Amino acid sequence: MLRILEQNDLTAYRELLDKLALPPYAELHVSEVTEPDGVKGFIVYDYTPEEVTVHAVEDGGDLNYLDGLVRSVLFKAQLKGISRAVFQVNNETIRHRLQVLKFVENDENVLENIADIMDSCKSCRENGSNS
Repeated sequence: MLRILEQNDLTAYRELLDKLALPPYAELHVSEVTEPDGVKGFIVYDYTPEEVTVHAVEDGGDLNYLDGLVRSVLFKAQLKGISRAVFQVNNETIRHRLQVLKFVENDENVLENIADIMDSCKSCRENGSNS
């Protein structure tokens, strides 16, 4: 069964985090997507009162993992009253996949209204053909 959980111990990600050009104030979070046979992907992000910033994503080449990782971060941002997301992802393949999933459009790296994405998720669930 697929699970997405935030990790409290970032030791396994220290080398990656050191390579990212992060602002000194960033309080980083890492969430992992796991299956019974291990970790399949992760997302690195931080919150400010105004926005959530995604710094890195690895989805193991699976669009469903990317969708789940990003939606879990956006959901937590909404719970904090944050409505804006910024994707500072340098990986061009991931950036393209974010466009495919409609998290960003064109060459923009900003999602101005998280609720728009989360509300579209609700309409998918309500569509009988997706059950």
